[in-house]
Amino acid sequence: MAVPVTIRTATEANLPALTRLDLTYPTDRYLDLVRSGEAPEHTFTLRWRNRVPAPMAVYDTLTIGKLRGALEKTDLFLVAEHDGDIAGYLMIIAPAWTDAAEVTDLAVDIACRREGAGRALIEAAADWARERNLRSLWVEPRADNHAAISFYVSLGFRIAGFNDRMYSNSDHEDGKPTIVMHLELGASGLREERK
Repeated sequence: MAVPVTIRTATEANLPALTRLDLTYPTDRYLDLVRSGEAPEHTFTLRWRNRVPAPMAVYDTLTIGKLRGALEKTDLFLVAEHDGDIAGYLMIIAPAWTDAAEVTDLAVDIACRREGAGRALIEAAADWARERNLRSLWVEPRADNHAAISFYVSLGFRIAGFNDRMYSNSDHEDGKPTIVMHLELGASGLREERK
């Protein structure tokens, strides 16, 4: 029997538990950004590549100070509880100049993945956005985070582009660009889980 996931608004009391989450992920598959053509007419292709050996990467290193700042600055900060413990979190910023909300952070502890916490967080975020008449959610996972990209695709997010200068001038390296993905919010909700 599956253990239910509870989603609720993050509080100061949740911060210590969030700093203990294991946010590592495997980088064995990545979307390779292939450029061709001459400026200004470039062609870009994203292709799945395998990496051997594949190091583990760290999504983020959370500190109390960083999380406290997020509590103050984000428009939505949710936590997921699984079996009584904090399993993950989601943060959203909804800029006033657009009708879309950005999922700036979504992470689930490695031991709790594939248990429904990520999906429950996105469902709660989509409901929150619909209540505010926002038309879409968007997110930018790193190209080396195959599991995250596949997760978003399974929920109906579509790849809309890439950003190869998001984090540093070395983002053009294999697996470093961010993949821009968006989900149109209709009344029907997220894509049904595959059977």
